[in-house]
Amino acid sequence: MKLDDHFDEEFEDFDSYANRQEQKGTFKTALLLVSLFVLLVVAVVLYANLEEPKKPAGTGSTPAGTAQNGKISSDLEGYVSGETRTAEDLGFWHAYDKPEATPTTEAVTAEPTVTPTEAPDPSTDGMHTLITYADGHEEWAEINPYLARCQYDMTGFVYQKPFMQYYENNTKKSFVGVDISKDQEFVDFKKLKEAGVDFVMLRMGQRGYSSGELSLDENFLDNYTRAREAELDIGAYFVTAAVTTEEAKEEVDYCLASISENEITLEYPLAVSVMPLGSGKARTDSLEKMPRTNAVLTFMKNVEDAGYFSLLYGDKATLMKKYSLGSMIGYDVWYAGEGDLPDYPYLFTMWQYDLDGEVDGITGGARMNICFTDYKVR
Repeated sequence: MKLDDHFDEEFEDFDSYANRQEQKGTFKTALLLVSLFVLLVVAVVLYANLEEPKKPAGTGSTPAGTAQNGKISSDLEGYVSGETRTAEDLGFWHAYDKPEATPTTEAVTAEPTVTPTEAPDPSTDGMHTLITYADGHEEWAEINPYLARCQYDMTGFVYQKPFMQYYENNTKKSFVGVDISKDQEFVDFKKLKEAGVDFVMLRMGQRGYSSGELSLDENFLDNYTRAREAELDIGAYFVTAAVTTEEAKEEVDYCLASISENEITLEYPLAVSVMPLGSGKARTDSLEKMPRTNAVLTFMKNVEDAGYFSLLYGDKATLMKKYSLGSMIGYDVWYAGEGDLPDYPYLFTMWQYDLDGEVDGITGGARMNICFTDYKVR
């Protein structure tokens, strides 16, 4: 190849290249001009939108697309093709609304409402028993849950005139008795035996309820002799008015001396009665519960130490209100309470149910008793 020929070929290529570059430059210039025109149009539009639209003369309406009370006019609804919701339905319009201020008030703490609890009915709660006092007024007394309760079946009591009987499984479990003092005057014990009486409780003596003197019941020895002849079982009782344990011991010694001197034999207990004789002020009226209790405990303990059964006699009000029965656990009770059924909540072995009964051998009112323990074989 010649040098000149080679140069010509290279030169021809250069011209083609120059033409192509010129065409590219023209295209770029046209593109730049178009872009400037578009930017100019956009700027004009933006400027027009920044100007506050004027309301049409003679109307009070708000032009479409402007804000009214902080909300977009509902006229925009027509610009949304196929949309059935209104601007008010779009929740995001209120997303940044400030909540209305709630007036603050000082917190008031309400006191808890206390519903009063209705007190249980003492007549049905099983924890109280009704006490009727000598003057007629009544009181519901609480029953001590630690004392042995009365276990007798009330359906087992049958009154077979003139006696009260007690049955369990159609078998008689009771014994008929009467208690006797000089108040009954002359008693025909043989007639008592024939009438169906099993035992008698004879008043041995008493301490004067005001004087404090010890004395033997005027009819005791005669009653004992004739009751023995009638082959009745015999028990005795002493009416206490001791205000100290020393006086209680003195009463027991008096009873034991009378038994020994008169060769008395007892099948039933030697009971201590805490019911005062007569009316008026008794020397034990101001005695507190525990000194009163200790005096009776002294009497019963010394009776049992001497080899006899002891028994505490009294009515419901006296026993429950004047004595600490919890201190007397282990000692038998002779309950005094007139009625068709016993009304003493605790365990008892003898019940005086009538102070004005009728039975052959006693003129006038007889003090009728039922015993649930056969002391002869105990």
